[in-house]
Amino acid sequence: MNYIVELNAFYAQLLTRPLSSEAQALWGVLMHLFNRAGWPPRLTVAASTLLGFLGYSYTTLSRARGELVAAGLLIHTPRPGRLAPYYELQPVHHKTVDKSVDNPVDKPRLSLVKPFCQP
Repeated sequence: MNYIVELNAFYAQLLTRPLSSEAQALWGVLMHLFNRAGWPPRLTVAASTLLGFLGYSYTTLSRARGELVAAGLLIHTPRPGRLAPYYELQPVHHKTVDKSVDNPVDKPRLSLVKPFCQP
């Protein structure tokens, strides 16, 4: 996975498929953890680790995680007992994205605001 490509695709997708700020923050933390781990196919992450990064209640974490799963951005596999679940990030850049809002770092062309022009 390419970190920058995924970030750009994620934020471009938000313009047409919005997510709550909690789900956005959770996705960002998971991206960070996957990046630090060297991009394994799946990662075991304890809820306490995510809650430490995010400062959410467990209920808010569950709701944000469910939102990412429903959006097709995450696969969450619970494990029995008190074992931490598996997480699998789904690539965003393979999904259909409106190219008119795609904003690659090397070719900026996103025009959400008009430049200030002096009279």
